[in-house]
Amino acid sequence: MWFNNLVVYQFNTPFEKNTDGLEQALEEFRLKPCPPHARQSQGFAAPLDEEKGRVYSLYGCHLLVAAKEVRLLPSSIIQAVLEEKNNAFELNHNRPMRRAETLQLKEEIEFDLLPKAFSVQKKDWFYIDTNKQWLVINSANPNKASEVVTLLTKALGSLDTSPLMPDSDLSPLFANWLIEPTSLPEGLVLAKSCVLVTSGEDKSQYTCKDMEQNREELITLLSQGYLVSSIELVWQERIQFMLTGNFLLKRLKSLDYLEDTIRDNNKLDNEQEQFDANFSLLAGELRDLLTFLIGSCHKKNTASVFGAESPIHNAPSNTALTSIV
Repeated sequence: MWFNNLVVYQFNTPFEKNTDGLEQALEEFRLKPCPPHARQSQGFAAPLDEEKGRVYSLYGCHLLVAAKEVRLLPSSIIQAVLEEKNNAFELNHNRPMRRAETLQLKEEIEFDLLPKAFSVQKKDWFYIDTNKQWLVINSANPNKASEVVTLLTKALGSLDTSPLMPDSDLSPLFANWLIEPTSLPEGLVLAKSCVLVTSGEDKSQYTCKDMEQNREELITLLSQGYLVSSIELVWQERIQFMLTGNFLLKRLKSLDYLEDTIRDNNKLDNEQEQFDANFSLLAGELRDLLTFLIGSCHKKNTASVFGAESPIHNAPSNTALTSIV
């Protein structure tokens, strides 16, 4: 188990539901088969298996899965049938179909074809860290992540969250790291890639695949007004990732040490033990990484870029791997 991208929300009021309370709230919103004439159904699926429920709790973290069952009916299929029927209508009635007739026929075709369409499941994994009061979603798309939050809000009745993001853009901090790599916090080093963009209406983008090799060119672009919109970093030789100016983490990759641990976890006796070990590892590493990044951005800006009153600054700052495993 691994999250490849992160969109993180913080709870503005403490999240206090336990496993049983969450299970009860999600029961009504469990994923059900897509009805024959519907495009999709939406709900919560079981992280491991139905017998263990839709909430997988471990050491203060609740793992959940927001899922959709979607019927695959391409518009090109509908259009092909529509054209065929439209041509037959013209031959039989010696006139083209009116717009209202075409729209009605299109709806009828879709109604007839939907029950025959294949369906697939799409899953969005996320977890609630009650220690840090975070909602951590495995997604690279904030809009898609907000759909997960909306579904969870419907199930719980209310949910007071906001995206975890800085009050000011992190681009100047990224530029400082790029120009002076020695200014990076201990435990954080530059990786390979970065993306520079211009501000203003005529936006252009420069993607660099090797910061060290193209350092002089990057510095020149920065002097011309380019901003660093995202930068690739390595944390503690454990995780490589792309950090954006609005605090999205993309392309997370576990490095050798974690890969060795995951391989060892996957050799455990049964699926339950493997799942426990890998979820513990994931939640622990991400708790440490996010805490580190928030602290680093805070220290590099005299006023916290995350806001002085942010509840995450008052949360315990444990070494997550030892506290979770």
